[in-house]
Amino acid sequence: MYLIVGLGNPGSRYALTPHNVGFMVCDLLSFSFNFNFNQSTKFKGLIGKFSLQDKKVIVLKPTTYMNLSGESVALVSSFYQIELDKIIVIHDDIDMDFGKIKIKKDSSSGGHKGIESIINSLGSKNFVRIKIGVGREGNPKEYVLSQFNTEELKIIRIAIENAKEAALTILEYGLAKAMNSFNNKKP
Repeated sequence: MYLIVGLGNPGSRYALTPHNVGFMVCDLLSFSFNFNFNQSTKFKGLIGKFSLQDKKVIVLKPTTYMNLSGESVALVSSFYQIELDKIIVIHDDIDMDFGKIKIKKDSSSGGHKGIESIINSLGSKNFVRIKIGVGREGNPKEYVLSQFNTEELKIIRIAIENAKEAALTILEYGLAKAMNSFNNKKP
């Protein structure tokens, strides 16, 4: 069993912001595989499920807000006994060019509070991350919660599609193939 986690903040106010690109990828997976998310107070998040070939996949959108995402991830991974190397976390990265994709495993948080929370809650950094570059403008804390403009949305939609395909490539063909195909891919 695999766990795909998209990081973001709940609520329509945050829907189209840089911090919510992980949620956007989860929503695209929901559309692509025709599943719905159900609110789970037990898991502190929105949960959906699909299958790809012989693999069962849980998709999680933590509703704890970004900085406490690890609580939700730890609850789901513990309950379903999901191995660390079968956890894929999708999130924004302000230190990468806008729209660029990078896949990493077993790396530090790079200052990302959601990733720090997951590392602390799991007691390990040995999980896969798909980072989506959102660039950096002005005050980072304000920028990641600001709405994308029309031009940015065009680019970010391509990046979200690329991130979704990267996750599916990991599931079907493994991490190395996904890294070779998607690392540093730009829209």
